[in-house]
Parts: sequence; structure tokens; C-alpha cells
Amino acid sequence: MSSQKHAGPLAKDIMGRGVVAVYQESRVEKAVRAMAEHDIGSVVVMDNLGPCGVFTERDLLSKVLARGREPDATAISEVASPKFPSIDASKTLADVAGAMIAEKSRLMVFDGADLVGMVTPTDLVRAIKDIDIDFSILKVISTDVLTASFGTPVEAVVKTMDERRVGSALLSEGGGWDGIFTERDLVKRVIAKRRRLDSPVVEVATRPLVTADPSILGREAARVMSDHRLKRLPLVVDGEGVGVVTARDIVEAFASASRPRAPRVDWLRWN
Repeated sequence: MSSQKHAGPLAKDIMGRGVVAVYQESRVEKAVRAMAEHDIGSVVVMDNLGPCGVFTERDLLSKVLARGREPDATAISEVASPKFPSIDASKTLADVAGAMIAEKSRLMVFDGADLVGMVTPTDLVRAIKDIDIDFSILKVISTDVLTASFGTPVEAVVKTMDERRVGSALLSEGGGWDGIFTERDLVKRVIAKRRRLDSPVVEVATRPLVTADPSILGREAARVMSDHRLKRLPLVVDGEGVGVVTARDIVEAFASASRPRAPRVDWLRWN
């Protein structure tokens, strides 16, 4: 299967426009307010010469809160990620997906020397749902899922998310999953709202839970996630949670399906 066959949209068509930026001297709290206001998972960090890094929901979780730092007393320059991989605006969807998985990062989009946008896994999921190709997600499903009870304090959930290097926790009370707490919830419902970190996680989690069957194919999973504005889709069979697929997982599965393969050889002809 050739990636050229279903090249689809280009990076400039997929990217989020109007990049939200903060200067490196700004406090983390300002960046979080901007992320919450625009419902985005990252902001570009600028110095006097231009883009110098990116601050993400994961940076907030692992470099600020999990380390006991105060968002209103921490400069962005101290906790932002200096790495910001880029891609040309003319690259194809398959190119962008491959680059995102290789770099393990969202991508800044440049048209020549100009920063014109940013592509996140969520942006790619929106594009993938409209592509005329389907693919399996079975190899990218995460089955080692973090769970928490309703009354667990947010700070304890955040600490465990950091230790496990995951972006969400499924809520479970007496069997079954009944909500999800994500990095986006942390931004919008906790830090931006100045809620106490000892609040019960159920008070700031996303409920009710949108789920799917693990047999769902990639394009349909992308559609469900896009329609419900999800970065994570819990997978359930007969009321029993079995795993989670993330936007980045969808991108990885799509990138693998889009990768050109070696021609098939009919070995019988050589016998």
C-alpha cells in the first residue's frame, strides 16, 4: 500500500492556526490560563529571537505539580521543553504522521522561515477520520491502565500519572470504569480554576465516559475521538474495561499502515 495513494491533506491543511505563544519570562500560571482559554494542550515559548521551546500539559504535570512547584511562582523558561521538531507546510499527512511518531512530539509547521502553525496528534486524528483507508489499532492499544477511586486526591493521581508516565487515569468505584481524569482536566478544571490539589478526583474528572469496543478500526476510532473531542478512548467489552487507545496511538497505527512496503514475492516461482 503506497502512502502516495492516500496522501490526502498537507501539513498546512491539518495544522492548528494562530499559534498561542508566551514569553519565556512568563509564569506557568499564565500559560495554563491560555491553554484553558483556547482548549489546547501546549503553547509555544518565545524569546527575543523567536520560538525557543514548547510548554505542554505533560510539562505542567511532570515538571511543575509532581515536583511540588507553584504555577504562579515558576517561570516557563525553567520547565518548558526546549525541543520543538518542525516540518514543512507542504508535507503530506503520511509524512506528518511518520515524523510525529519518530520525534515523539507535536510538530511546529514552517513555511520557509515562517512559523505558521502547529500539528498535534489531535489535529492528525481529525484528518485521519476523513481518509479513505482503514487500519487496525490492535497493536497500539494500551492494556496496562492506571485506575483511581473516586475519592483519591488529585495530587495523588497526578503523582502516579507522572510515575507511570501516562496522561490519564480511569475512575473505578466498585467495578467498571466510570469516568476519566486527563491532563486536559488538570489544566482546565484544576489549575486554571485554582482548585485545591487535595480535591477528590471525581469532582474534576470527565464524566460520563465515552467508550468503544476494542475491535473498532482506526478510522472509526478517529471519528469517535474527533466527534467527542477526545485524546483518549477507553475500550470496553461487556462492561469490562480492557484498554485505552490515545490520539498518538491512532497516529502510530496510521503511520504504520501508510508506510510503503516491500513488493510481495511469490517464492513458488523460484522452485
